[in-house]
Amino acid sequence: MLAAMGERVRIQSLARADAILEVLATGPRTGRRLRVVAAALRLAPSTVATLLNSLVALEQVEKIASSGHYRLGRRLLRLGRIVERQVDLLELGRPGIIRLCQSTGETVNLLVPSATAMVVAESLKGDIVLKTSALKGAGLPLRGTASGKCFQAFGSAAINRDLAEIRRLGYATEEDEFQPGVIAVAAPILDGQSRILGTLSIHGPSHRFTVRRAARLGSLLKQEARRITASLP
Repeated sequence: MLAAMGERVRIQSLARADAILEVLATGPRTGRRLRVVAAALRLAPSTVATLLNSLVALEQVEKIASSGHYRLGRRLLRLGRIVERQVDLLELGRPGIIRLCQSTGETVNLLVPSATAMVVAESLKGDIVLKTSALKGAGLPLRGTASGKCFQAFGSAAINRDLAEIRRLGYATEEDEFQPGVIAVAAPILDGQSRILGTLSIHGPSHRFTVRRAARLGSLLKQEARRITASLP
């Protein structure tokens, strides 16, 4: 298992860490001893101990003090729940993305939080013939982006005047901030407890985005975002 994975994953330590998680995932609820994990992977106990310590620090593995056994950490459960929500968002959001793309003729994106900032889970452009844009799969920063402003405004209790205005309007805008000559409008996708799960955004060249049109696009985005929220399990 480890050898085959090593051929696909260039960073050896990542492949080994993943293999450790697999061994723990198939173990008993009480966990496994370090030597058992090392034997299963045919690695030196000292090597496995170093990797386990790192995984414990990342809360992906838990060390049981009373027995010294290792088992999967609760952070993996939290990450798994985030993945489930993101998959749901992509499935639930795609019809709205298509509607927005066809009605506006602009590029429409669905962004979700990532480990560092945000990632574009879906991005379509065009009005009649829809095509995936180059943004799909790209990571974007929180600063200087309309979606990032939404995450800041709806994801924190401490907000400034600008973020409070975004909350009031229900959408955020950017102009020449992330990319010169481009304007974007974004609205948050909230769950039933008003927690932000992602954003819907539209962007295009500034010569097509008047203040009035930006407000109209903001309303359309909010409408589709509310549809997604209403469809969440």
